[in-house]
Amino acid sequence: MHAKPGRYADVLAAYSEFAQAFQEAVPADRLIPITGDPASGLIRGIGVFTEKQIAADVYSMPFFAEFNDSISDLITGTPERSELDLIHLYQV
Repeated sequence: MHAKPGRYADVLAAYSEFAQAFQEAVPADRLIPITGDPASGLIRGIGVFTEKQIAADVYSMPFFAEFNDSISDLITGTPERSELDLIHLYQV
Protein backbone atom coordinates (compact mmCIF):
# COMPACT_ATOMS: atom_id res chain seq x y z
CA MET A 1 0.00 0.00 0.00
CA HIS A 2 1.07 3.58 -0.52
CA ALA A 3 0.70 6.15 2.22
CA LYS A 4 -0.53 9.58 1.24
CA PRO A 5 2.11 12.30 1.45
CA GLY A 6 2.92 13.10 5.08
CA ARG A 7 1.06 10.00 6.38
CA TYR A 8 3.81 7.36 6.10
CA ALA A 9 4.54 7.27 9.85
CA ASP A 10 0.81 7.03 10.66
CA VAL A 11 0.25 4.11 8.30
CA LEU A 12 3.41 2.37 9.48
CA ALA A 13 2.34 2.68 13.14
CA ALA A 14 -1.17 1.41 12.37
CA TYR A 15 0.22 -1.49 10.37
CA SER A 16 2.64 -2.44 13.14
CA GLU A 17 -0.19 -2.52 15.70
CA PHE A 18 -2.36 -4.52 13.32
CA ALA A 19 0.43 -7.04 12.66
CA GLN A 20 0.87 -7.64 16.39
CA ALA A 21 -2.87 -8.19 16.92
CA PHE A 22 -2.99 -10.31 13.78
CA GLN A 23 -0.24 -12.59 14.97
CA GLU A 24 -2.06 -13.12 18.27
CA ALA A 25 -5.38 -13.84 16.51
CA VAL A 26 -3.94 -16.11 13.81
CA PRO A 27 -1.35 -18.34 15.49
CA ALA A 28 -0.55 -20.14 12.22
CA ASP A 29 0.99 -16.90 11.03
CA ARG A 30 4.40 -17.00 12.68
CA LEU A 31 6.30 -14.35 10.77
CA ILE A 32 5.07 -10.91 9.72
CA PRO A 33 7.83 -8.72 8.36
CA ILE A 34 6.77 -5.19 7.47
CA THR A 35 8.86 -3.35 4.93
CA GLY A 36 8.69 0.24 3.86
CA ASP A 37 10.20 2.99 1.78
CA PRO A 38 9.62 6.42 3.33
CA ALA A 39 10.63 8.23 0.13
CA SER A 40 7.86 6.61 -1.95
CA GLY A 41 5.40 5.94 0.90
CA LEU A 42 5.30 2.23 0.06
CA ILE A 43 4.56 -0.12 2.97
CA ARG A 44 4.24 -3.88 2.64
CA GLY A 45 3.36 -6.49 5.20
CA ILE A 46 4.30 -10.06 4.46
CA GLY A 47 2.45 -12.79 6.33
CA VAL A 48 4.14 -16.18 6.23
CA PHE A 49 1.54 -18.89 6.82
CA THR A 50 1.86 -22.58 7.53
CA GLU A 51 -1.03 -23.45 5.17
CA LYS A 52 -2.49 -21.80 2.06
CA GLN A 53 -6.08 -22.20 3.28
CA ILE A 54 -5.31 -20.29 6.47
CA ALA A 55 -3.89 -17.47 4.37
CA ALA A 56 -7.01 -17.44 2.19
CA ASP A 57 -9.37 -17.45 5.19
CA VAL A 58 -7.66 -14.50 6.86
CA TYR A 59 -9.00 -11.99 4.38
CA SER A 60 -12.61 -12.76 5.33
CA MET A 61 -11.96 -12.09 9.03
CA PRO A 62 -13.72 -8.98 10.37
CA PHE A 63 -10.63 -7.44 11.97
CA PHE A 64 -8.84 -7.50 8.62
CA ALA A 65 -11.62 -5.44 7.03
CA GLU A 66 -11.65 -3.15 10.07
CA PHE A 67 -7.94 -2.47 9.63
CA ASN A 68 -8.38 -1.65 5.95
CA ASP A 69 -11.24 0.70 6.81
CA SER A 70 -9.17 2.38 9.52
CA ILE A 71 -6.37 3.31 7.10
CA SER A 72 -8.45 4.08 4.01
CA ASP A 73 -8.05 7.85 4.49
CA LEU A 74 -4.29 7.50 5.01
CA ILE A 75 -3.43 5.60 1.82
CA THR A 76 -3.81 6.04 -1.90
CA GLY A 77 -5.90 3.36 -3.57
CA THR A 78 -6.77 -0.01 -2.13
CA PRO A 79 -4.22 -2.41 -0.60
CA GLU A 80 -3.35 -5.22 -3.01
CA ARG A 81 -2.79 -8.80 -1.94
CA SER A 82 -0.25 -11.07 -3.61
CA GLU A 83 0.26 -14.74 -2.94
CA LEU A 84 3.78 -16.09 -3.23
CA ASP A 85 5.45 -19.34 -2.22
CA LEU A 86 8.20 -19.12 0.38
CA ILE A 87 11.21 -20.73 -1.24
CA HIS A 88 13.83 -20.30 1.44
CA LEU A 89 14.16 -18.62 4.82
CA TYR A 90 17.69 -18.24 6.03
CA GLN A 91 18.06 -17.83 9.79
CA VAL A 92 21.27 -17.38 11.68
